[in-house]
Amino acid sequence: MNKAGETTTFSIKTDKKTVGDALVEVDLIAGDIGDYGLYVKTVNGETLDYTADGYYWAFYENGEYAMTGVDSTDIAEGVEYSFVATSATE
Repeated sequence: MNKAGETTTFSIKTDKKTVGDALVEVDLIAGDIGDYGLYVKTVNGETLDYTADGYYWAFYENGEYAMTGVDSTDIAEGVEYSFVATSATE
């Protein structure tokens, strides 16, 4: 869900092992590699800037906040992955 509250759904077929690799391959996410892996800044063309406005992309698995980063989360059949524009102040 983006900052405007809009939701877009994609179904992706891939041979990649991780969610991050699959989504980067089809240009749905982009970001910076840091000490903790890929820090996702852009999802489906919308870039969030935590420093400027306090928003970041939160990564979810089946509606629960993910315990691993997108680039270390193995793809599992039947799991729904999502990104939600999240304010650090809300």
